[in-house]
Amino acid sequence: MKLLNPIAIIGAGCVLPGSGNVEDFWKVLISGNQQFRNLNQERWTQSIFFSPNSKEPHTTYSAQGAYVHDSLFMDSHSNLPRTHQMLKKALDEAIIPFGTNFFAGKKTAVILGCMNPGDESSESLIKAKSETLKKDLKKKGFKNLKDQQGLESFFETSFGNASSDPKVHYPSSLAQWVHNYLGTQGLSFCADSACASSLTAIDLATQLLEEKEADIVITGGVESNLGLETYIPFARLGVLARQFCLPYDEKSEGIVQGEGSVIFILQRNEEALKFSNPIWGLIEGITSSSNGSKASLFSPSLESQKRIFKELNTEMESLPPFYVEGHGTGTPVGDLAELTALQESFSDSTHPIYLGSVKSLIGHTKGTAGAAGVLKCLLAIKNRTIPPSTYFSKPIADGEINPVCINSTKVAIPISKEPLQMRVCSAGFGGSNYHLSLREFRLSEQTKKQDKKNETQNRKSQSLDVCLIAQSKVPFYFQSEKISLHNWKIPPNILNSLDPSQISGLLALEDALDRSLLSLDVFNKNKITVISASHMRTHKIENLTTSLQLKRLALFLKPESIEDIDAVENLRKSLGPLDETCCQCLNSMTSGRIANEYDLQGPNFHIDADYASQGYALKLAQLLISRNHSEAVVVISSQEAAETNPILIKRLSISCEVLTKLELAQQKSLPILATLKEVSFSQ
Repeated sequence: MKLLNPIAIIGAGCVLPGSGNVEDFWKVLISGNQQFRNLNQERWTQSIFFSPNSKEPHTTYSAQGAYVHDSLFMDSHSNLPRTHQMLKKALDEAIIPFGTNFFAGKKTAVILGCMNPGDESSESLIKAKSETLKKDLKKKGFKNLKDQQGLESFFETSFGNASSDPKVHYPSSLAQWVHNYLGTQGLSFCADSACASSLTAIDLATQLLEEKEADIVITGGVESNLGLETYIPFARLGVLARQFCLPYDEKSEGIVQGEGSVIFILQRNEEALKFSNPIWGLIEGITSSSNGSKASLFSPSLESQKRIFKELNTEMESLPPFYVEGHGTGTPVGDLAELTALQESFSDSTHPIYLGSVKSLIGHTKGTAGAAGVLKCLLAIKNRTIPPSTYFSKPIADGEINPVCINSTKVAIPISKEPLQMRVCSAGFGGSNYHLSLREFRLSEQTKKQDKKNETQNRKSQSLDVCLIAQSKVPFYFQSEKISLHNWKIPPNILNSLDPSQISGLLALEDALDRSLLSLDVFNKNKITVISASHMRTHKIENLTTSLQLKRLALFLKPESIEDIDAVENLRKSLGPLDETCCQCLNSMTSGRIANEYDLQGPNFHIDADYASQGYALKLAQLLISRNHSEAVVVISSQEAAETNPILIKRLSISCEVLTKLELAQQKSLPILATLKEVSFSQ
């Protein structure tokens, strides 16, 4: 939606492959220097998990990655986890113009896009589970004879030095750490919409600023997981490139994974002008959607992308953008859908619309990807140059792609009467799509009166009361005979492979609707948002991680230890298959699964705010409904409890709340179970 007043980006910092700061990142962009290389045993043991045969189970056929060398950000004297140090380096650069005192007395929120903790979390998990795993192995027939290298030796050698700090394992600690570092207080959480996570975070940040829930928002993305739990599921899907990522090119063969952090400081534009803060650019609007039932959770929807492109075009009432930073992962299906959607959405343009994807240089940084695209656009505006896609030869689409143009050499941006406009696209597993509009900031705008007070006051004078119209709580199901009784759209061959949180979420929503005799068809499904909320990682991804680490044990044992090797393999089998369904183990898949099942086409995303996740989800539901961004919001939350070891958490139940505006519920004669007047947080 178009923002009533633009949001100013007043600070930026980054740590990305080949780049320890923003200046270095521009050098990478303008040179077209790809940062891909073999992982070279730095992140996992290739002799165990790599095979050029793409059909060999439990392996990856690609070890290519765009990783950030530790020398660019790591402080050997710091005890912070690697991911936190990456975040700190980017944050320090972003706040250079201000210093930490700048934030004193201001309502500061921290919203970060992140879909995975760092890959060091895998060893921390196994260390925390080691005693349970030893017992489970012995139940499977592990003998642990004295003349063999046994379990104790394996766990001590492999995981003895792993961190016991829960910060390593839970992304929400990243957002809270920023407050601790700056001495600020306010909202803090991580948003997860898979590869669209950082644009989800930026979208929510702009809305909090518009509603004056915050004066400053620190946002962007951070992701430092190049571990086995990302490579092997992607390999089973067959989407990894063996060497290079070539977005929109007919030679493209898939994605290359990357990592990094990009941090922005956002402020309302009128306040940035008032205090003469530096302005990198202006966020004018963001549209978002879910694919609903129009595609599978992994497949892009041409229609859904066209809808949000058209929506933003209509709301902006401006000329088509000069440049679009596409999602452009390098997968033929995804690239073709996005390219076609852009071509059709901007078919009336009288000038070329340049298109590129930073993933061709630094890989797919997942939770950071959208933020990296925004930073690329800001630097292109500053330097008045569109960086080249030096690899590009022939488009993946048949025929001409006008007005879209993918430039293989750099393009100078001419001076124009109107401020330059650019767009950023992002999409994620689970069916999320985002389209963001950036505008060049010009000093002459300081004299302009952007008086939207009446419009803002009129909107705020509307009823902000949000009401609960359906509610339920169900046990956390691992397996249930009830599943077979449901006529869901999920293919039967993967139903039993889904993470239990997805099944429980579906059951909770179904139960809530039944209890209230309610159908979601009473709402515009383009305006229904789904938010899932939990602190822990999914049961399935923890099983995936455990199974992969136990493969190391089988090779650690002596070849003649046949019974023990069989015991290890039997335990691994009990943890579930390592196949293409492993990509469905992300937390964001719960909200995506519900959107897909009920054909809900508003945004869907996941919130991690430690044990306050449900409260934050309700807060965001209230925000989206009161802003008329959503007609209804479905909140699916996990009730969780910590075990003795703080890294280990167990799910107890799943709850569902369906909310809408009180006025709308009254108009439609919907059941009103309770009203939600205000959700607030204190620290």
